[in-house]
Amino acid sequence: MLSAVRSFDLVLLEEGEDYVCDAACNSTSSFPNDITAAGWPQFVESLKNVQNCRNKVIKGRIRLGTKSLIFEPDAFDSPILKLHFQNITAICSSAHVSRAIYVSCTRVISIPTAIYNGKTRYLSAYDVHVAKKAAPGLKQTPSTTTDASATASMGLPGFVFIFAYPTDHIHDEQLSDYLRVWNAYKLNVDTDALNARPAGSFNQALLQPREKPLLGCAASSIHTEPVFCWRLKRMVRHGGYAALTDRAFYFEPSPNFSRKSCKRVPIDRILHIFKRDSGMPSKGESATALEIISLPEDSFEKRVRDSRKLYGCIYLQFKRENDREKFTSTLKSIIPRAFFALESRTFRNEMTQLWRRGILPNFQYIDFLNCISGRSRYDMSHYPIFPWVIADYDSATLDLKDPKVFRDLSKPIGALNAERLLHLKTRMSTLHQADKSNSDPAAASDKEQCTCGDGKCDSCLMRMWNDGFYLYCSHYSTPALVVFFLIRLQPECQLRLYSGKFDSTARTFKSIAETFHNVLHGHSTFFELIPEFYSGNDAFLRNQLNITTQDGRLCDVELPRWAGNSSAQFMKMMRNALESEHVSKHLHKWIDLVFGYKQAGLESIKSDNTFHPLSYLSSVRVGKMPMTRATQNLLRTMEPKAISVQVREFGQAPIMLFETSHSPRLRHPHWQETDDPVDSAPWFIYVKRHSEIFAGGDSDAGEGLRLGRTISQGSSEGHLRQLVTTSPRNKVRTQRLGPLGNEITGAGFAAPDIVYSLSHNGSIMLRHVDKADSVVHASIDRRPLTCATSALGYLCVCSSSGNMTMCNLQAILSVNGGFPLNGPVANGDVVKFGDADEGGFFYRKQLHSDGISCVSFGDGVLTSGGFDETVRQYQLTNSDIRLIGVFDETNGPLAALSCANGLLLTASVSGSLTLWDPRSPHIPIWNHEIRQKAGDSRVVSCGISNRYIQLVSTGESPVIFWDVRMLNSLSSCSGFKRELAAPQFSILGAVCDPNDCVCISGTQGGVPALQLHDLHTRSVLMTTELDGLAYPTIMAANEFGGPHRLLVANTAGENLTLVAQ
Repeated sequence: MLSAVRSFDLVLLEEGEDYVCDAACNSTSSFPNDITAAGWPQFVESLKNVQNCRNKVIKGRIRLGTKSLIFEPDAFDSPILKLHFQNITAICSSAHVSRAIYVSCTRVISIPTAIYNGKTRYLSAYDVHVAKKAAPGLKQTPSTTTDASATASMGLPGFVFIFAYPTDHIHDEQLSDYLRVWNAYKLNVDTDALNARPAGSFNQALLQPREKPLLGCAASSIHTEPVFCWRLKRMVRHGGYAALTDRAFYFEPSPNFSRKSCKRVPIDRILHIFKRDSGMPSKGESATALEIISLPEDSFEKRVRDSRKLYGCIYLQFKRENDREKFTSTLKSIIPRAFFALESRTFRNEMTQLWRRGILPNFQYIDFLNCISGRSRYDMSHYPIFPWVIADYDSATLDLKDPKVFRDLSKPIGALNAERLLHLKTRMSTLHQADKSNSDPAAASDKEQCTCGDGKCDSCLMRMWNDGFYLYCSHYSTPALVVFFLIRLQPECQLRLYSGKFDSTARTFKSIAETFHNVLHGHSTFFELIPEFYSGNDAFLRNQLNITTQDGRLCDVELPRWAGNSSAQFMKMMRNALESEHVSKHLHKWIDLVFGYKQAGLESIKSDNTFHPLSYLSSVRVGKMPMTRATQNLLRTMEPKAISVQVREFGQAPIMLFETSHSPRLRHPHWQETDDPVDSAPWFIYVKRHSEIFAGGDSDAGEGLRLGRTISQGSSEGHLRQLVTTSPRNKVRTQRLGPLGNEITGAGFAAPDIVYSLSHNGSIMLRHVDKADSVVHASIDRRPLTCATSALGYLCVCSSSGNMTMCNLQAILSVNGGFPLNGPVANGDVVKFGDADEGGFFYRKQLHSDGISCVSFGDGVLTSGGFDETVRQYQLTNSDIRLIGVFDETNGPLAALSCANGLLLTASVSGSLTLWDPRSPHIPIWNHEIRQKAGDSRVVSCGISNRYIQLVSTGESPVIFWDVRMLNSLSSCSGFKRELAAPQFSILGAVCDPNDCVCISGTQGGVPALQLHDLHTRSVLMTTELDGLAYPTIMAANEFGGPHRLLVANTAGENLTLVAQ
């Protein structure tokens, strides 16, 4: 059984080591015979006093990692013993004890433990004990020997681990596992926990009743394969299996040595989800992490009262990026709001505006920028960066109204000391020129090729950037820096980082003034601060844990005189300084350096803000900056392990967020200190607690409202109500047309009596509705056609290549005499156009970088939406097509759009509905995320009618609409959202009519049918069977008038029209 007091901690493992397995056992040993380490005899005597025997038997648990064996005694006052594989000389069966494993080694690490607040802590340096006869050239005995006496006779310490195995077979399997992992280490094989043990899977018995598995379970509806990943916390990772249901996200540790069977995060408690950059960059596995932020089950007030954490976080690193994307896409379909902070530029802009207006404090805004630029408190290699703001740590008093007490935020920390900066520039320029000459002899003459004379023009500086010039070897934040500051909170991390030792006293965080002095004058210290300096909790400044280093007891941090020897006063002054008027006025300059356009490239050279080329891999990977020649050369020539060390240990720059200068703060409110811990909490907790700062926001519904105008209802007569009003007894006549082609992708009306179809082979067909033989084919693109609309007498046809072709219908029809034609067009009798026909028959223009999925025309403006996740508007005249607006906050590829009443409505494939004012394309005025079960929903159509915003999709709630007039007065959409029921009707296609009705096609009871619904009364105006037209997915209204009001078709080209009587 596991100890009732002490619990194992993965921090005892080495960097890159994975936990494999564990087992209960008894340990017996003559160790430490022939050991000379001071203090070890006293340890032996204390053990002998307990059991009163020489060969003491100790109950405990042996734990196997990929780099070491660790024996953990049950008695918490006994130290943990660690046997590193590099010091083990033999692992074999014991010749004297049945079902036991003998291990001999040259060096043993003894790890003292302590219990603090009920948790196991490691608060002092590890003791290392070396055998007397363990010479450097000692020959190891073969690992396959079965006689331990040979090893014991050499005077090496030996351990016998006695397992309670029921059979010899299980014992042999355990020994085989130990030998396999040990031999893999000796052969320098890259072994992880997956390779070191049999494959497993998620335990479905952990699911709660009536939960529907979606991912990672054998019974999952989407992905049944097990998904192995690692949970990251502090500096360690623990392998396990991830799973997702319709109600919760699960992580089951494997192997599980904890007292909890799994980590369960309810879906309805998830607040934010962020993709993170982790893993081995040299292997292309960096973009594989996922951070899930959740709210606790109990209230804020209860958490504050009990001094408990205000949020939960699970940080997972997947073995393959594809596994992460499966979870990401499924979670996005269930809770799209959780990705809003990560993906929405609108949200980012609004947070910036809240900060500029003085509503969002400086602390939370900096924390927000860190978060969306890839930084996390759960990954020490990407820890949040906060600025040094105070420059005076010597005075007895501190006047925050005096600008002299503040640091210059317009300069990077490495440029605050002019003398040091000059020295750095001289040294690094010399090294840069030497490297340049060695790598390319012709490069030395590059300077002569420039006419500027001094090598300081923009072209020369840009050449320096591309060639890898930098001033600082390490970035503002590194894992060593974080553990340096947090040694009094998390001493285990520094012990892990320095192999069981604390850093030397000279390099230990012991004085604020001394640390800042080193930052200003040291030649390798260019770091900023961590958020703990402004969070109000002074625990990281005091040695409450009674930590003892190899040099003695660790003291409290020496504070500036102006703090009055009070750590609480120091924290108060630091936060007041951060929120002061002076810092508020200049903080945007520091943001430009760390998160903005001065982070890299030409501006970083000018600002003396350049770091090692591999510091920018995160921004390169997400496309925020191009990869330089220097970075390419380093990735090509450096060893993978060297790249990993550089990236992990020397820091990574945040992902670049701003490509232009950040706007300054407009208001500088006085900071009012309170006892509320939310004021010093991460940004997402602060925003959640103060949701009123988002006027009109409804975070729970995933909707937002940003009105800058009054919305009025329209007065369109529409196109479909006449089908009912002009037909006796609401009966309409259907008329079959000739086939519209094979494998068509769309169809509609090109004129009152002409329909068109779009084909997969890039051609269009024009057919007269009343003359069966009147048909014209025209090939206009080499790629499949996707959508079309009529504009200014032209048919604007769009394709999957991103091109839009304006077809002159009159010219095309005149090629063969126009309608009517003498007989049908034979196969291959297709009008084809070349470049010479441009201008007469057609005009082609590239509208999008990817395929165009939807298009609309009205009031002289062509609006198109594409798979490149943008909506673009073009002004059309008889002589020109001019881009007038780009809308890029669509949350995915576009499925449908609608323009009416001076508004633009877009619907993404994932179900994100967004309303725009075309006069302000950068910020949507309203958005809504449809909530459907994963895989059950697909957007069919959307529209703006006289009184309603309409969305039609497949799934449980097929027709949703909102009263557009209520947008002017309500701050939440939840009060005017309505749903239209269509029982036993499976929707395949839809048309949203401007006169407040919607027409849907599909099947009812297995029979193809069509229904027309009135949104006012939410009643069915008409139901018509579609004469056996299978899978009617294509619908189009006749906007030109005429008796043929509606076209319904399928992808096979079969069709019919609805004719008003």
